[in-house]
Amino acid sequence: MNYRRFILGLLGAIAFSACAPVASPAEPQSMSNVEIRLSRGACFGFCPVYEVTISGNGDVHYEGRNFVNVVGERTATIPPEDVARLLARFDEVGFHHLRDSYRARISDLPTQSITLTSNGQTKTVVDYGGVDAGMPREVRELEAEIDRVAGTAQWVLRDGQPVRDPPQP
Repeated sequence: MNYRRFILGLLGAIAFSACAPVASPAEPQSMSNVEIRLSRGACFGFCPVYEVTISGNGDVHYEGRNFVNVVGERTATIPPEDVARLLARFDEVGFHHLRDSYRARISDLPTQSITLTSNGQTKTVVDYGGVDAGMPREVRELEAEIDRVAGTAQWVLRDGQPVRDPPQP
């Protein structure tokens, strides 16, 4: 008799679970809440100083400060698919698992930082000679990729070359 109750109970549990709602697959991340920011800071030489921000919908905002061809603000638009591919690169390098800061014991270097805001969470990684401080080389490549996708060369470089004179007032 106990065996029969066990089987009936098991069949009832299976039937009940079959009627329970099935969880839908995870929705793709909404790009409306994505923001990628690259900031490049000063050094004692001719390091370009600027910040570029890319939103999930493809809006690009640039602000040049020093040793750049365009001082001030500029905007552009890139395809959202480019932003999605860039966001995938963050996952590939394990961005959320990186340390917050990589600082080499060297002076006269520019400080770069990458900030990713996504799904209500913000993570920043600071790079001050980071490769020499254990930062994965892929992070430096990610910095270059952000520049490439945002198209910052059009504002940072002058005739395809770094700017060596300070901005004119």
